[in-house]
Amino acid sequence: MAKTRRKKKRTHAVSEENTNGAKKNVKSSSTNVPKTFVVKRGKLSHLVKSLTEDVRKIMEPNTASKLKDSKSNKLKDFINVAGPLGVSHFLLFSATENAKYLKICKTPRGPTLTFRIDKYSLERDVKKAQKNPKSRGKSFLNPALVVLNNFSTAGQESEKKLCALTFQNIFPAVNVKKAKLSSCKRVVLVDHDKETNLYRLRHFHVDAKPAKGDRKLRKMLKSREVPDMGRMADISEFFTGAASSPGSDSDVSDSEDDPKTKVQLAQDLDRVNKAKSTAKILLKELGPRLDLELVKVEEGACEGRVLFHQYVEKTVEEVKTQDELRAQKEQLKTKRRKEQEENVKRKEREKERKEREKPKKRPRLREKNDDEKNDDDDWPEEPAKEYKEGDVYEGDNKNKSKKKGGFGSSNKR
Repeated sequence: MAKTRRKKKRTHAVSEENTNGAKKNVKSSSTNVPKTFVVKRGKLSHLVKSLTEDVRKIMEPNTASKLKDSKSNKLKDFINVAGPLGVSHFLLFSATENAKYLKICKTPRGPTLTFRIDKYSLERDVKKAQKNPKSRGKSFLNPALVVLNNFSTAGQESEKKLCALTFQNIFPAVNVKKAKLSSCKRVVLVDHDKETNLYRLRHFHVDAKPAKGDRKLRKMLKSREVPDMGRMADISEFFTGAASSPGSDSDVSDSEDDPKTKVQLAQDLDRVNKAKSTAKILLKELGPRLDLELVKVEEGACEGRVLFHQYVEKTVEEVKTQDELRAQKEQLKTKRRKEQEENVKRKEREKERKEREKPKKRPRLREKNDDEKNDDDDWPEEPAKEYKEGDVYEGDNKNKSKKKGGFGSSNKR
C-alpha cells in the first residue's frame, strides 16, 4: 500500500510580537552585561604579567582572555575598539620603581580609580599552600558573584562609595528570582579594612555537599575502635568538645559542623543536591589575592580633573588655576580642530576649481601599435598581373619567364 502523507496538526508557530519581545530581551541582556579588558602597560616583571593572567581568569567569561597587547598599542586604540565590542571597563596594570598599580577605568568617559598594589599572591602560590587544590573545571563558564564586606553606606565618604559601585559594576548583576544555583560556582569577596584603609580581594570556588549529620558521629560510626570517654562526665562532651584534649580532632575548628554553613536549597543543584534538601556550602580559595590601596580618582578615562588624592592636597586657588589651564587647553584644541577642517575644505574647493578651469584637450587619433601592424604593410604595392590559360605562375621572381604548355611540357631549343 502506498504511504499516506501526515496531515499537519501540530502548531508551533510563534507570534511575531513574542519573537520581537524575545529578541529585545536578548539584546538588552547582552548589552547590560559588563565586559572588561585586562591590559598591561609599560615594562612589567614576569610576576606582574602572570598576575594579569590570573585577573583575567577572575573576569571570565566576559573578558578577552587571549588579548595580545604590545608596546605600540596606546590607550586611545583600546577606547576606540571598546565601543563596537561592548567593553565597559579597563583594568590596567602598570609599575614604577617604587610600586605597582592597578587602574579601573570606566569607558568611554570615566571615572578612573587608581589603586596601589600593597601585597599580592598568584594563583599558583595559593594552590601550593593547599593540600587538595581545586582544578579549573567548568566553574569559569559562568561569571563570578561579587560580595562586599564592611562597605557601610551610612556616613561614608564619596570615594569609598565610588569604590563600592565600581567593584559592583565590574561583575554582572544577579537577578535573584531568575538566577540558577547551578551557575553560581564562584565568588569574589572584597573586604574593606577600616584600620589600614585597604581593599582585600579574594577569589573562591563554591561547592555544595549534602548534610549527613555531625562529622564526629560519622567518624565514630565508620571506625572500629571505640573512642576513649573515661575522662568525660557525659557523652555529649564528646560532640561539644568540652573535655577534649589539645591536638585532638575536636580541638580543630571545622566549618562543616557550623550550622551557619547549612542551608535549604530552593532549586535542584545537581543529581545529589535536590530542592528542599539541606546542603553544606563549602568555599575553596582559587586565587589570586590582592591587597589594594586607593590612591587617586580621576574624572575622565585616565585623564581629567583629579577628584581625590590620598597624598596630595590642593587649596581652592590651586584647583581654580588648574581648571582654568585645562579649559584653555580644551579651547586651543577645538580652535585648531576647526582650523584644520576649514583648511581641508578650502583645499578641496581649490582642487575642484582648478579641474574646472583646465582647457579641454582634443582627442588624439589612435595610432596602431607594432603588434597590430601586418607584415604586408612594409612591402611596396605591385601592379596586378593577368594570367592567361596555360600559363604557370612560379613565384614573385621577375627574372623567371612564364612557361607555356602547362605541366609536363619541355623547353627545348
